[in-house]
Amino acid sequence: MPRYSVSDALVLRRTPLPNGDVVVTLLSEHGKWRAVARKGRLPGGNLARLSLFHDVTVQAYRRREDDLAVLTQVRLNGALGGLTRPEAYPYAHLLAELADALTVDTHVGERLVAVVASGLRGVARHGDPEAVALAYAWHLIALAGLAPHVHGGPTPHCARCAAPATILATADGTLRCVEHGDGPRDVWLGSEGAADLARTVGAPLREAIAAPARERERALRALQAYAREHVGELRALRSLVERNP
Repeated sequence: MPRYSVSDALVLRRTPLPNGDVVVTLLSEHGKWRAVARKGRLPGGNLARLSLFHDVTVQAYRRREDDLAVLTQVRLNGALGGLTRPEAYPYAHLLAELADALTVDTHVGERLVAVVASGLRGVARHGDPEAVALAYAWHLIALAGLAPHVHGGPTPHCARCAAPATILATADGTLRCVEHGDGPRDVWLGSEGAADLARTVGAPLREAIAAPARERERALRALQAYAREHVGELRALRSLVERNP
């Protein structure tokens, strides 16, 4: 990053410091990076514009390449008021945390940023934010090249035989029948759950949202198990699963 830079970005994470400053994790088409926003005297200053999930344009200063960037200016481009709804906020956290876990401090590309922004808009505006979050979460995993192999049409079949699939083998990301699903971390989906997962992963986003999983608890647990194996533990997802025992 040059000494001074200007970037459009999404705010993925905020970490307050004891002195009142805030460290933010930002996602832009140039990569994911961290910067500090100094505590200001005015309530409407930079810190207020750097709320979670905001779309911002930031000017940053970095003296040396390995220094933490300091945000000198922040312009708010867009805020999604619908994300403050109790039924939407946890799912926005899920998408932001997943995007954070899937990216490193390298170039991530314009498409991933656009998908995260689109997912947050969907969660904010759609009547079923859970369906939106599930579809976008699997889509983000697919963009990272980590999607499970769930091909097989409306009735997906076992990756090892022609029997109907009912289990997600998280280790290799395939759907299995009862006979071949013997891994210690395999997740029982049932025939409907396997078909739902195949549709969610394989269909375009619009179709996946229009025909969401019928058993949401099982769908969330499948996503949690798969993400834990291939991405890492997601606290937002764990909280969602725990509140739907």
